[in-house]
Amino acid sequence: MAERANVGSVEALRAFKPAVVKFAEESQAAISASEISARRTLDWLLRERRPTLQREIRRYQEEIVRSRTRMISRADPMQDNPLPKVDDRLDLDAAKRRLRDAEEKLEHVRRWSRQLERALEEYHGAVSQLGWFVRGELGKAVGALEQMGNILESYAQIGDRRPARPAQPEEGGAA
Repeated sequence: MAERANVGSVEALRAFKPAVVKFAEESQAAISASEISARRTLDWLLRERRPTLQREIRRYQEEIVRSRTRMISRADPMQDNPLPKVDDRLDLDAAKRRLRDAEEKLEHVRRWSRQLERALEEYHGAVSQLGWFVRGELGKAVGALEQMGNILESYAQIGDRRPARPAQPEEGGAA
């Protein structure tokens, strides 16, 4: 049995501690940054993009009404079958297309904002466990590393302070 433990390097243990601390800090920062980014996107969808599209839809609806009114007012009542002018008809069709596009975009915003809200809830649940681990368990690990380093250092010093063995009397020597 060996009289002394072979402790390779207390310094390696001490050097590992800052790496754990750095990992914990960077993990917390990444968790916060990703949640902030997702919240910002959701906020943009709900507070900016949706109202903008709703205003565009109202504007295109009004444009359709104006185009129809213009077509009716320009029609020649003297003819049996008054046809609208080509330009008026093209304007009306373009306004209808813009309205459809805006309505589709609004529906996409509604759908994606609901999906993003659900994904954020799921993310928050999953990440809260990681956050708990990073804050709690890694904090304990840093303390344990510090304690292990101190214990190993003390142990190494005890081995260094061991007194030398007293010299044994030689056999057959003077008494």
